[in-house]
Formats: sequence, structure tokens, C-alpha cells
Amino acid sequence: MVDRNHLILTAVGPDQIGLVEKISEFIARHGCNIEDSKMAVFCGEFALIILISGESGNLHKIANHYRELEIETNLAIAIKTPTSRKPAESFLPYTLTASCMDHPGIVYLITGILSSFGINIESMETKTYAAPVSGTPIFRLEADISVPTKTNINSLRERFAGIQREENIDIELSLVHGGATKG
Repeated sequence: MVDRNHLILTAVGPDQIGLVEKISEFIARHGCNIEDSKMAVFCGEFALIILISGESGNLHKIANHYRELEIETNLAIAIKTPTSRKPAESFLPYTLTASCMDHPGIVYLITGILSSFGINIESMETKTYAAPVSGTPIFRLEADISVPTKTNINSLRERFAGIQREENIDIELSLVHGGATKG
């Protein structure tokens, strides 16, 4: 079996039709694969992060020629080799959702609690939208998190219950079925 390595490509710039096609063609042309990606448009600006896998030589070509893609797409592109991360402890995968009337500091409050418990955010998405009848801005956060198995989950739930009362934020914490994973 061929040894697979990884590269992370991030890009930001003016949105236009065909950007994903151009980026994916560039990656495929160099014999590599898109393993994971997140893409979004914010106020007319396109942003993405992609985990690319491939043979070392092919990834090296992407790293050496990404400026061609920058010129073709008018995106600011950065390339990074991921650091190897092999923590010794086990984690339990959870999903966290939170919603409330939008106000400053929600992400800061929730992520502060997660950090204080040694919980890693694997993926997070936030969105603000208008409530159906009133038009009130509603904030929603969805996150996949890795909770160390040594964490007292009841203490975490109590902490979230406290901010639910104090800040009027609905928070749900659910174990993803499938058990513990090594980080």
C-alpha cells in the first residue's frame, strides 16, 4: 500500500462561480485527494479549509505550485503540513448544540466552559437567522467535541445548566454512539 501523507490548504477571497471546481481540479491533477473540507461564503467572501491526502511527491508539487491556483482563482491561499497529534488519553465524541436570542459573547462563554474542562472542539458551526414570526435574531451553535473519558460529564452538564438559567441559552449535549476514540 502507498504511504499517504497530508497537507492543509486554506483559501479566502471574493466569491465566484466555479471556485470549488478549479480547486478540486488542481488537487486531482496533482494526483491527490480531498479527505475533509469546510467551505462557506460570508458577505460575498468565499472561505475554505481542505485536508488533502496523497503521496509525498504529489503533495510537494501542490505546495510548490499553489501560487498558480491563487492567480487563477484570485484567492489568498496558504498551505500547511499538519502536525502529528497523538494524545495518550481517550475521548468520547459528543455533539453540542446551543440556541438563544443573539447577543455578544455566546461563543466565548460556551468555549470557555469547554476549555476549562479540557474538551477539544473538533468542528463548530454558528449561524444567526431571523425568528419566523418576530424576526428576532436567533443564534445557533453546533459543535462536535471530544470529551476526555476522565471528565465528570455530570459536572459539565451542571455548568451548562447554570448558564442556561443565567443567559437563557438552550444547550443540548449528546453522546455520539460508537464509543471512545483515541485522539
